[in-house]
Amino acid sequence: MSKEEDMQRTLVAEFPPMGLTDNEGSRTLFATGYTTVGVNVYLYETSIDLSGYAMDKKTFYPYSSFEQRSGPVIGSFTNTTERNVVDSIIVSSIPLDLSDIKPNQLAANLPGFNMPGGVAFRLNRDPLIHQHQIIYSHDSTTAGTGSGSIYRVVSSQSGSSLEPTAADKLYCYRLITTSGTNGQLTVPAARVMLPGTLTSEPKLEYMMRLKRSYELANQV
Repeated sequence: MSKEEDMQRTLVAEFPPMGLTDNEGSRTLFATGYTTVGVNVYLYETSIDLSGYAMDKKTFYPYSSFEQRSGPVIGSFTNTTERNVVDSIIVSSIPLDLSDIKPNQLAANLPGFNMPGGVAFRLNRDPLIHQHQIIYSHDSTTAGTGSGSIYRVVSSQSGSSLEPTAADKLYCYRLITTSGTNGQLTVPAARVMLPGTLTSEPKLEYMMRLKRSYELANQV
């Protein structure tokens, strides 16, 4: 790789906040851009445009990934058994079909792992550049009189491949689910940051990378 062509870049994907109210299972979603893709599952999609770099035949080499959030998760559900919140963020070099995801497929089931048949997300790990899942639980110690509680993190797992990509676009997804009833939920805005290097590869390596990306995209 030519050092003269190396460029340090931080790619960023932004996700807005999401909120909802539930009245005996009847829900009202108040959020910009989120869609319902399963029972009590909400999806926001965005993308990172790399077409300019792709035209110059550049490959992006991420060396880390991390998330930031603008505040806490706050909930006021009255039921005590199903009010956990699962917040999953995925950045992929290929588009994913998340049109019919079920809540039980999200909890502790990130894509790209060797799991038994019948489990969601049976994908190769390579295109899953960033993925992180947080499970939040009601914390009674933060609840005020007649108000919600600030949820605490009870599980946090990552499965980022951090594999290089020559794709012209990165597909970014945020999936939020809760089965809480009779109350409200507010989930803060979030962003993913991907610091890395853009550089030119030898022609054969670059062509093989494009071929591999095409093969993986056709497996979805």
